[in-house]
Amino acid sequence: MFLLPKGNPLAENVPISKLHLPDALEKLKNGKLTGCATFDFPAADCGLVYDEGKLITAIVHRDGTEIKDQTALQALVELMLLASNGVFNVYALPKDIVCAVSALVGGSVLIDNQEIKLIDFKALLERIKTEQMTATLKLYTPERVGLIFYRNGATVGFFHDTSTGIETSAGEVQQIAGLPGARADLRMINDSDGFVLDLAGLIDIRALWESSSGNIFATPITTAGETPQAQPTAAANPPAADLETTIIEIAAQYLGKLGKTLAEKEVLNIGGASALKDPTKMEELVKALEKGAKLLASANKIKDMKDAIAARAA
Repeated sequence: MFLLPKGNPLAENVPISKLHLPDALEKLKNGKLTGCATFDFPAADCGLVYDEGKLITAIVHRDGTEIKDQTALQALVELMLLASNGVFNVYALPKDIVCAVSALVGGSVLIDNQEIKLIDFKALLERIKTEQMTATLKLYTPERVGLIFYRNGATVGFFHDTSTGIETSAGEVQQIAGLPGARADLRMINDSDGFVLDLAGLIDIRALWESSSGNIFATPITTAGETPQAQPTAAANPPAADLETTIIEIAAQYLGKLGKTLAEKEVLNIGGASALKDPTKMEELVKALEKGAKLLASANKIKDMKDAIAARAA
């Protein structure tokens, strides 16, 4: 379960459909936010961690995988332009908590998915204290998750999935640790007096946003006298990998830049390239592409895309 802490709410449950990402991030920068901004999508979550207006780390959690920093920001743009719903939240947090959260999001892994009953917690806590770690200990089951935050070896707060803010008592988090099958992760960073890196200076979100959104309704590029259906045809019964490439290219051709992202995601969702030879899976893919494409193109263009895919897959 993906979880970042809540603090003093500066914005809560703002519909993503009403959000212009570059302007929103500019406000967080100019407002000197120390805290977290979260984006909750139906099938993904994104967290941005700020220190005095500097974007120090970013993460996108989707389909059980994590991507971070510049790649996460690029994925966030794509998610916002593809998503039909979701919410945006901003919470101010104490500096000590932000340091620990930056470890949770982008730190080095010291313990990964370890059964709690196999961990010597007395020795672990002594190590955290002795080594003056800035870290987050995550304790979780499939249904519950709790976080313990450390700054320079000292415990600075607790948070869990039903918290409304940072807590000073370990009671609920300890109960999660005692649940059957509970596991633990521990991530740490090398702390310093201040963060130097500002991700916002490494990637131009406004340019990326405008470039991506500008391609949403792009007309496929064709040569004079050529129509999309007049593209060279693939050999009969193409290999699955070639068919996957062809479908992704068709989606990009008819839906623009974000069509490629949509097609890649939906191919993975049906089981990858090998599943494309299964007529039932192919039908499932086309339906998913049609649903996602409604955000990106006109009905006529979607129909042309489906026809092109059917012709290549025949």
